[in-house]
Amino acid sequence: SLGATTPRSQQAYFTRRLKLTPGNLLVRTVQDFSVFVASIALLLPRWSTIAGSFKTPVEYINTSHSAPPANWLNFDNYRQVLFPQTGLPIGWAFFNTAMIMGCAVVLLVIFGTMLAFVLNRFRFPGRRLLLGTYAALVAVPSILTPVSTFQVLQFLGLANSRWALVALYSGADIVSILIFIQFIRNISTEIDDSARIEGASYFQIFFRLILPMLAPAIATVVILRCVYIYNDFVLPFLYASRPSESTVSIMLYNFTGITNTISQAVIMAAVIIVILPTLVGFFFLQRFIYAGITSGSVKG
Repeated sequence: SLGATTPRSQQAYFTRRLKLTPGNLLVRTVQDFSVFVASIALLLPRWSTIAGSFKTPVEYINTSHSAPPANWLNFDNYRQVLFPQTGLPIGWAFFNTAMIMGCAVVLLVIFGTMLAFVLNRFRFPGRRLLLGTYAALVAVPSILTPVSTFQVLQFLGLANSRWALVALYSGADIVSILIFIQFIRNISTEIDDSARIEGASYFQIFFRLILPMLAPAIATVVILRCVYIYNDFVLPFLYASRPSESTVSIMLYNFTGITNTISQAVIMAAVIIVILPTLVGFFFLQRFIYAGITSGSVKG
């Protein structure tokens, strides 16, 4: 057994495991080289963007995009993005995005968890058909729905407004539903039965017992959905086209659409400002994503 293994035998075992043959060395070299090339391919565009954001317009044109700037303390490009002389500042786009994201995520969590609770805990005719139909609708190409979607939003009086995006983003997607259902399956039904014996209603069981236990799943869905909403371009472009309703992605698109009057270096600064919140948020919240996915996949 492993407990009876002597230190010398353990050393011999690991020596055999770590011994490199010519074939293993070749495979390891190819793997390391592939990782190195892939890393360069991924990091070089980011480096060019960061370096370009600190360059003056003349320096950006006359030097290589990958060359470092002459002055790393040149924040004029960032100043033009944050405090433009004409038009709305990018801070307004951040406000629109945060408002849409907050409202949509709250509605998504409420409706998504309730739908998952009903589909998992209750048995009724057409339950599997409902879940299958819901999953099948996700396969419908989004290119087929903009006209009908706009007509519905116009009928509701939500067209060309932030509330149109809130309504569209608050719909629970199939991935969120499956994550919630997987977590609810790991919650024993004996908890429901005990609460019912004590006289609790289904709403009390859900809001007081089930919903708090879904915190890891909720954190996972919230993070994934926030990243999707923050990066989405199509829906804001189609259903919230007014400048005052612009989200971050639309504001960045407007920057790139007026390159005749704005330097490419300023656009690079705008890209960095837009990327930074996602990068910082994912760095601090990635453990919730991993914890949510792994704990939802283990039964017990």
